[in-house]
Amino acid sequence: MLQFKWMDWDELTPYLEQLVELEIELTQKYHYPDMNIPRSFAEDRVKKLETHMKSGNTFFWAIIDGDNLLGYYWAYISIFINLKRWNLRSLMFRNEIKGQGYGILAIQTGLQKAIELGCDEVATEYVPWNKPMAQMLEKNGYIPSRIEVVKKLK
Repeated sequence: MLQFKWMDWDELTPYLEQLVELEIELTQKYHYPDMNIPRSFAEDRVKKLETHMKSGNTFFWAIIDGDNLLGYYWAYISIFINLKRWNLRSLMFRNEIKGQGYGILAIQTGLQKAIELGCDEVATEYVPWNKPMAQMLEKNGYIPSRIEVVKKLK
C-alpha cells in the first residue's frame, strides 16, 4: 500500500541505501549525464541530509510502498535577501511510477508546506532538457527568473 508522507530522519533511515541509488540516478540523468557520478558523492549528500533535517530547515516527503522508496521531494528553507525562500532541492521518482501524477502531488504538497512555514517564495532549478519538469513547474505557477550557464575548462 502506497504511503505519502513527510518524514523525519529516523523514519528515513531504513531507506538510505535506496536514497543513495536514486540520488546517483538523479545526478547522472538530470544534471551531469556526461560524468560518471561516484557513489561516494551521493553518499556524502545523503549523510549531510541528516544534519540538515535535524536542524529543522530541511524537509523530506516520500512515496513509500512497504520497504521501497519510490520517490521523494527534498526541500530546504533559506533566506534570500529579505525573503524566506523554500528551495526545492530534489524531486525524483522511480521509472515505474513516473507519469502517474505523483510529481504534481509532490509539488503541491511542497507548496502547502512552504505556506504553512510562512515562506515568501519558492525556488528550484532544472536542466533544459528535462521538459516534463519544466511543464510541471509551469503548470504550478513557477516562472523562469535566471539562466545558469557553464563553460567547461577541462
